[in-house]
Amino acid sequence: MKKLSLFLALASFSAGVVLGEAINASEITKAPIAGLSIFKNGTVLVERSVEPPSEGPCYLSGDIKPYHGTFWALSDKSLKMTAFQETVISNSVSSVDTRSFAERHGGYEAVVWFVSEITTLKEELDFMQKEGAAGRVLTIQPVTDEKTSKTFYKVEGVVEKLPKASPAVRNGIMLPNPVFDGVVVKFPAGGVVRIPNANLKAVSAAGENQIETSVTRNLWKVEGAEKPFKIEYATQGMTWAPYYRMELNEGKAKLTMAADIKNEMEDFSEAEVSLVSGFPKIDMEGKDSLLNLRVSLNGFLDVLDGGAVYNAPRRRSYISNNYMAQAPMMAAKALGDMGMADEESATLGAVAQVEEKGAVNMHFQKIGKQSLKKGETLRTDIASAELEYTSKVSWNVTAMRDIDQNGYMRNLTTNAAQTVWDILVFKNPFSFPMTTAPMEVLLDGTFYCQTPQSWLNPGQEGKTTLTKALSLEPKLEENERAEEAEPKTLKLEHSTYRQVTVDGKATLKNHRKEKVTAEIILRVSGVIEKVELGEGQKETRSVSIPYGVNPVSSKTVETEIEPGATVEINYTYTSYIRY
Repeated sequence: MKKLSLFLALASFSAGVVLGEAINASEITKAPIAGLSIFKNGTVLVERSVEPPSEGPCYLSGDIKPYHGTFWALSDKSLKMTAFQETVISNSVSSVDTRSFAERHGGYEAVVWFVSEITTLKEELDFMQKEGAAGRVLTIQPVTDEKTSKTFYKVEGVVEKLPKASPAVRNGIMLPNPVFDGVVVKFPAGGVVRIPNANLKAVSAAGENQIETSVTRNLWKVEGAEKPFKIEYATQGMTWAPYYRMELNEGKAKLTMAADIKNEMEDFSEAEVSLVSGFPKIDMEGKDSLLNLRVSLNGFLDVLDGGAVYNAPRRRSYISNNYMAQAPMMAAKALGDMGMADEESATLGAVAQVEEKGAVNMHFQKIGKQSLKKGETLRTDIASAELEYTSKVSWNVTAMRDIDQNGYMRNLTTNAAQTVWDILVFKNPFSFPMTTAPMEVLLDGTFYCQTPQSWLNPGQEGKTTLTKALSLEPKLEENERAEEAEPKTLKLEHSTYRQVTVDGKATLKNHRKEKVTAEIILRVSGVIEKVELGEGQKETRSVSIPYGVNPVSSKTVETEIEPGATVEINYTYTSYIRY
């Protein structure tokens, strides 16, 4: 028979419990966390280092929960690993007697062994002292196993009979009276300790020795390990959130990046940490591996089957399927976002151009060795850099005619609200990508705004919306031309559409005392036939995306506006509207 672990030996000695064979605690090899790659969605890639014993098999704690298909033992030779659950055999309670421990032994003296978080116990003792229990002798005897670093407690006292649930009235509402799920031990000198059933290990009361809850643990037996090796797996339990601070001052700026790391997995010490930016596809994210002994066969198969996606039947559109296949979903979003000055709508259909090397799909930002306990959050600075920037104003012209993919005029107004935004133009100064995060902006040392910052590769130029430019006055006029004697029509399947021609004029007045650079984005449901540019105006971007009967078309014009001056842009576009 193998030697018992420290706790089990003490439990059998104190409570007279006959225990079965168990793996000695000294035989369980520690596998400390050596590296962590943390994703923003709570997934973390864990690397553990293992130094196996010189002889015999290696036993590891199997209390981790890897995602299915992500667990790997990295060794110079093949290893055999067996996952199993160790259960201590005892003279357990008769299955006929279904009463709880408190019901059977309430009012009797008892000896209880349990395991508890030290912090939880300390808070409980402090609480009792505040309630006037200071100076009372509590028979709590902690025993620490140096090899497992776990602390067990022996409590001697009277077991309380817990009351049955009874209705309670609060604010005229009947509420259940919750009953503590565990054992409450009261001390002769006063005070109590509440032990949840999950923490209860061994008890002795009223002449009856028993194990109230089975002593079980999950273990992995590794065979063939002769040299140190590593294990890697993905699991849930940690996340990180970035944020930026942009300090502006006369064309020069300082950009600082920081991050918060939240740990809800387990304690780790001096582990190499990387913060991951990007959008990887992790097919089995959140789906436990069979190595997790808490997962049943049926549960595992149900999780795999739960990932199936079925295509629901859709109502047939007025437009043919072949024609509608040309319309990407982003065009629908573009129409819904008309007038918004965010980066996504401003660059509709454009492909990001990165001038310098360093563009990546995923980035692992190393932040060195870190230590963090479960439940803690670490705040750390990542990097800072000096950079140059320029300021612009941006006007996403809000269309007066909103036409859906089937050619119906959803909205027609002569008084559409127009908004101009101040934007910041700069290049990512870091050697790594800037990830999506909030950015606080300060102007001459004073808080100016907080704005979302999108992904930017190293050296890539980005535009960030700051605040409404209330000192710029926008105005839009559109007039539909009189219909010709024989208007141009379009027939698709069983529907007929007439073509209309619209003449528009966009004007923007600068009420500031300094010259501004403005970009005016004309976007319509239809085809932009002509844009008349004045002196100093230039077209910088032209986009057309299929969207049902009419495409979504846009043209961006850049111009400078002197103080007190007004610029004017005339344009013409055509659209098909369903009769």
